This record gives sequence, C-alpha cells and structure tokens, in this order.
Amino acid sequence: MTTNAELEPDLLADGWKPIRPGAFITLIGPFYIRLQDDRPQYCFRVAPKHDNTQGRPHGGMIMAFLDEALGWSTHIARPHDSFFTVGFDCQFIGGSLVGDLVVAETEVVSATKSMMFMRGDCKVGDRIIASASGIWKRVGSRPPAGERTWTIP
Repeated sequence: MTTNAELEPDLLADGWKPIRPGAFITLIGPFYIRLQDDRPQYCFRVAPKHDNTQGRPHGGMIMAFLDEALGWSTHIARPHDSFFTVGFDCQFIGGSLVGDLVVAETEVVSATKSMMFMRGDCKVGDRIIASASGIWKRVGSRPPAGERTWTIP
C-alpha cells in the first residue's frame, strides 16, 4: 500500500506531484504526474515490490502503469467524462532495473463522442522500454471531485 513515507522528496522537488490513486494503484504505487511543455508525464520508481525475481519490474507492472497513464490522460483531455479501457496493446522494447525512474508520455491519437484512441511510451532516461496503444470508452460523466476515489493534481 502506498504511504506518505514512500513519497520521494527528490521527485517532489523536481515538480512531480503524487496521484491519489484508487485501491489497486495504492498497492503498486506511488505514481506521480507533472506537466512538461503542457503535456502530462507520469512516473514511478521501480521498487523491490515490482521485481520479477530478476531485478527488473514485472511486465505486468509496466502494462498496469501504461494503462493507468493512458487512462489518466483521457480524463485530462475530457475532464467531465469517465472512461474505461476497452482495448490495450503493449510491446516491450527494452528493460529497466530496480531503482530506475520510469516515465510515461502519452498522446490522444483520435477522439469521438464515445471513444478515445491513445498511445504512449515508457522511458528510462531517453531510452524507450515499452510502447502501448489503446481504446477508451466513455461510460458517463465523472463524479464531482469530492466523490472520486482518485484524483489527478
């Protein structure tokens, strides 16, 4: 479970803000967000709890992180709508190690009234380690900020 003790002062000093997650992300976070050139970036530090027994994060961790980053970006693009993942494809291009800072950069490829088509990359430094694309379906309006189980600063 993510606690304040897990928050990293160096990331906070560099402009990253913790995302208050829902229940699942609490188990694998903390995750952070910042705006870079008016575009959202997301990150997490690979911790021992992410280890796949090889000193590297489990592929499922990278996929969960990219799924969340792309999903959060749908909500930033359309803040009054609620979306859920209906399709997700991920390719692993490289690897990372415990201790690495993994950063996701995302973009809206296309949007209709009821769907958003997203893509994003995970990087360690300038090196891409994973790339994903997906489709998010609008399922209604978002609840008011005080009623949400998670928030993006």
